Amino acid sequence: ALAVNTPAGLSETEKEKLVIQGLTLVAMHEVGHTLGLRHNFKGSAFRSLADLNDVELTSREGGSTSVMDYIPANIMPKGKTQGDYFTARLGPYDHWAIEYGYKPLPGGKPEAELPELEKIAGRSGEPALAYATDEETQWGDPDPLTNRFDLGKDPIEFARVRAELVRQVMPGIVERMTAREEDGTGGGYGRVRQAFGILLSSHGQAMYNAARLVGGLYSSRSHRGDANAQPPFRVVEAARQREALDLLAEEMFSSKPFSFPPELYNQLASTLWLHWGADGVDREDYPVHDVILLWQDRVLGRLLDNRVLERIRDSELKVPADEDVFTTAELFERLTAAVMREVEATEPGDYTPRKPAIDSLRRGLQRAYVTRLAGLAMSGGAGNPDAQALAAEQLRGLDAAITKLLAREDVTLDPTSRAHLAELQSRIGKVLAADLVLPRP
Repeated sequence: ALAVNTPAGLSETEKEKLVIQGLTLVAMHEVGHTLGLRHNFKGSAFRSLADLNDVELTSREGGSTSVMDYIPANIMPKGKTQGDYFTARLGPYDHWAIEYGYKPLPGGKPEAELPELEKIAGRSGEPALAYATDEETQWGDPDPLTNRFDLGKDPIEFARVRAELVRQVMPGIVERMTAREEDGTGGGYGRVRQAFGILLSSHGQAMYNAARLVGGLYSSRSHRGDANAQPPFRVVEAARQREALDLLAEEMFSSKPFSFPPELYNQLASTLWLHWGADGVDREDYPVHDVILLWQDRVLGRLLDNRVLERIRDSELKVPADEDVFTTAELFERLTAAVMREVEATEPGDYTPRKPAIDSLRRGLQRAYVTRLAGLAMSGGAGNPDAQALAAEQLRGLDAAITKLLAREDVTLDPTSRAHLAELQSRIGKVLAADLVLPRP
C-alpha cells in the first residue's frame, strides 16, 4: 500500500523509519514474553484512529496500551493523516504488569506482600489497563474489542478505512509491483498476485472483526470492588450491531467492493517457480470466486454461529425492558435483505449472460447463505430453537419470493440466473419438506 500510494515509492528515510519501528515493537513484544507477560489483545483498542495518527501524542504516550498485542502496520489512505507505522513504546498495561511481577516489596514473606499486590491489581478498572489474552480471542468468543491485527477502539471505523485503502491501492498494483529495479530485476507478475491476495485478506479480516460486534459482549476481568470496574459482561449496543450489519451489507455482501478491472484478473499469475521454499498453487490463474466467497462465507459463519445466536437471544434478558435490544429476528431479516436482494428487487427488463439479473459473485454468496439457513432449520432442536424456527421462516419467505420472481412477465431472466433461482428453490423445498428430526431424549 505504501509503495503504490507513494508515486516514487517510499524514501529511504521512511523505509528506515518503518523497519526500525517494526523491529522495536517485535523486540519489545518478545522480551515481554521472556519476562512472563502474555498477549494482551485489547492493547490496540484503547485509542481512536485519529489519536493513533497523532505523532505528538503517540511519541509521548504510545499508540497501544501494550506491546503484547498483535499490532498491524498503521497505513492510512491518501487524504488522511499518517502517523507512526508501528507503535514503538511500552504502554500503561506493560508497566502495570511488570510492576505487579517485579516491584521489590517490603516484608520478604508472601503474606506481607499481599496488601501491596492487591493495591496494584486493584487498578484493573482503569481503561488503559484492560486485558484479554489468547483464550478470549477464539472463534465464537464474545468481545469485539479483543482481536489480533486490529487498530483503534472502533472496529467499524477501522474496517471502513481499510476498505478505502484497498480501493485506492488496487488499481496501481500491477504497475508498481512489476516495476523493474535499477539492477534490471523485477517485471514478473508473481508480486502482483501476492499483493492482490494481501489486500483482499486485509479487507476481509477487517470486515470479520467488525462482524464480531453482532451478538457481542464487552468483557472485563476486573474484580468486584476494583476502582472503576465494569461488570464482567455488557451487551454491545443495538445501534452498534445494526451499524456493523449496514457496513457488511455494503462492503462484504455486495459485489461492489470486488468489482476490479477485468484486466487485473488476467495479471494475477503465479511465479511458476517450484523450489524448496515456495508454496505450490492449485491453479496457475487466480481463483477469484473461491477466495472472495471464502471471506464472505467466513463472515456469514460468524454471524450465524450457534454461540452468537444464543447470545443474541440471551441479550433480551440482559437488557432492561425499556432499552433497545437487537434480536435474532432482526438479524435474519437484515441478512436476507442484503444477501437475497435481487429476489425481491429485480428491476423489470430483459437480462442476458453478459448483464445477468444476479451476477456470479452474488450467486455464490446466495448459495452459501441458503446452505447456512438450511443447516439451522434442520438442526433438530440441537441448536437455538428460536433461530431454527426463524431460519425456516426465512426459507419459506424465499420460496414464495422466488416463485413470484420466476412468474413475472415484466422480467426475462438470463439462463444462469433462472437456473440458479430454480436450484435454490429446489433445495429450499427439500429442506422444508424434510421429516421432523427430534433430539435423542
